[in-house]
Amino acid sequence: MQIKVVLFGMLRERLAKESRGRLTIELPEGATIHDLLEKLDAHMTLTCFLNGENERKFDRPLKDGDEIKFIQPIGGG
Repeated sequence: MQIKVVLFGMLRERLAKESRGRLTIELPEGATIHDLLEKLDAHMTLTCFLNGENERKFDRPLKDGDEIKFIQPIGGG
């Protein structure tokens, strides 16, 4: 299945500039958000939006054509 991925922040910097933080990734059927993060080698705290909705369950299975956005939360004080 193909998943559309949009990356922001430090993750976006891993891609070629002309990609503008967007890519399509091939994953096996039944793959989860966690599996996608493993494929991206993203071992950091991230906020995830699945098809425009905030998603907190990273064990949720993905479906062909899903769009997922990853944003690294920022803090300050």
